[in-house]
Amino acid sequence: MGQIHESPIDFLDDSVSYLWPTDASPYLSSTFAETRSAHLHSGIDIRTWGREGFRVFASRDGVIYRVAVGPHGYGHVIYMKHGDDSYTVYAHLNRFEPNLQAYTDSIRMIDYSYELDRRIESAGFQFKRGDVIGYTGSTGVGPPHLHFEVRNPDFMPINPLLTNLRITDTLPPVFSQLAVESLHQETLQRTGHTILPVKQTDGVFDFGEITVTGPVGLAVNAHDRADRTPNVYAVHSLKLVHEADTLFHSEADYFSFRDARHMFLDRSYPILAQTRRGFQRLYKVQGNQLPFYRKKINQGVLNWSEGSYPVTIIAKDIYGNESKASLVINVEGAASAGVISYVPTYPVFENRSAFTFRRWTENEIPISHSLLASASSDLSLFPNREIPVYSTFNNYTTIRNLKPNRPELLSTPDQKLWIQFPNSAIYDTLNIKMGVTVQHNQIDIAFNPNRLPLGSSARFNYILPDEFNDKDRLALFSVDHFRNRENYIGSDISDGILRATINEISDLRIKEDRIAPWVGTPKIEKNLGGIYVLILPAVDQMTKIDYRRSTITVNGKKGIIEYDPEKDFLIYYNPDFKPAAENTVEYVVYDGAGNSTSTTVNVPYRR
Repeated sequence: MGQIHESPIDFLDDSVSYLWPTDASPYLSSTFAETRSAHLHSGIDIRTWGREGFRVFASRDGVIYRVAVGPHGYGHVIYMKHGDDSYTVYAHLNRFEPNLQAYTDSIRMIDYSYELDRRIESAGFQFKRGDVIGYTGSTGVGPPHLHFEVRNPDFMPINPLLTNLRITDTLPPVFSQLAVESLHQETLQRTGHTILPVKQTDGVFDFGEITVTGPVGLAVNAHDRADRTPNVYAVHSLKLVHEADTLFHSEADYFSFRDARHMFLDRSYPILAQTRRGFQRLYKVQGNQLPFYRKKINQGVLNWSEGSYPVTIIAKDIYGNESKASLVINVEGAASAGVISYVPTYPVFENRSAFTFRRWTENEIPISHSLLASASSDLSLFPNREIPVYSTFNNYTTIRNLKPNRPELLSTPDQKLWIQFPNSAIYDTLNIKMGVTVQHNQIDIAFNPNRLPLGSSARFNYILPDEFNDKDRLALFSVDHFRNRENYIGSDISDGILRATINEISDLRIKEDRIAPWVGTPKIEKNLGGIYVLILPAVDQMTKIDYRRSTITVNGKKGIIEYDPEKDFLIYYNPDFKPAAENTVEYVVYDGAGNSTSTTVNVPYRR
């Protein structure tokens, strides 16, 4: 049994030393706790100069605890366990060292499965500090690089730069923009924002002056830099100071994976959704459980009486290099009374008077027998509650008040559409409206407020209207109004019910995709491990490539079908494959809606 530690980082003592985990470079492309698409970045990314195949070393003595292989997330990844029960993680690998690669291949070849995620500590793959355990790659996400993590005995990610690992960094952080988020005078719900540009003179940053009429929270767009690299990083520490008083102080040393999605609360999610820039809040909303916050007077909310208030924002990197930015806030109007201990997570609900509603009575709500017949057992988690429901024209609109820390159900009055939220999904009390519009060729589901983060995934279920029963290529999309595009969400349709997992509350659209994937000319080559593979270019713009369903045989032999979504190709992988001069290739490539492209083609190979 491992030692019991009082602090998540006190296992790091003078006896714990880490080796830089690759010979690719001593430079970072990303650092700890940066903004990612769905979570905080849990390690550091080491530059590999756009190349793959650099050696990856065991950073400490240890045993391989877990390996995983797949096209998304960490890609090909090694989890290594050390003598003090802590871990290191090495991700986006091109391949593992030969013996470990052969072991994982033997497992995958049993059923020709691409994806693997298995704990293999009992297999006894022991390595010493400095031993080669793999090679850098680009599997999972992003350009070639090595993602490296340090995790404590509780599997909590720790900032690796808190260890003996160092980079050359003498440069201070840089401020780019400041967002002033307006909060409701009484409820403190977010009502909007203003973005201020920065003026820089001789390393001094100034956001000028702004006039406000009520409480506000600040959010800063800032980044760190390091010597001899063009990359920008997250800052390690942020402070908000008025005169001699520190009003807010955050510092990113560690977090729990349970709270990794709380990035959406540490950053301003409405601004992130709109601009794709991670404005870090200098105040704390209710649902945010990250352990970054050292001090937060009034939760960091600026709630002053009429007057003029100069404030200073201080950004530091982990080596103590710092920059300061100034702002003058002119307040018109009286402050709200009392100490602020609660700032709502979700924004204010739109004024309902802008819509025409008719209240349904209990006897009028149409009940779908097909829903009851097809309901899964987990619907019993949701107790019967009075649900205020409304109708607009021929379509349904539901208004609900959802609560955190309990399972919740949001459904239409006819109960043909329902969304199941587990008890960790809703960060805070949420007043929300959901409307459904059915047209002849698509169905739109709109939410107000829209683009809301969730703490965990919710389950979307919809009994399709009868007029859509003959449409066999339906797919679900989230609608990004800011960029005027639709993003495919994987879904399943069975017995007339479309089911999917959703990771945020955003407008949704159901429509057909009848366009088959484009498939290019296959070619045979050796990968970096010296194994012959067949590369098959494949692209589908609407519903993406379904690599799990797609098949490829070469000379009548099956293989593992791998997929690289960044490069848009499928990979036929069989460790025993030896190409002939002429090779018969048969493939069927599917997209997410079930459209397919197939053929048999002759592929020559010249050694």
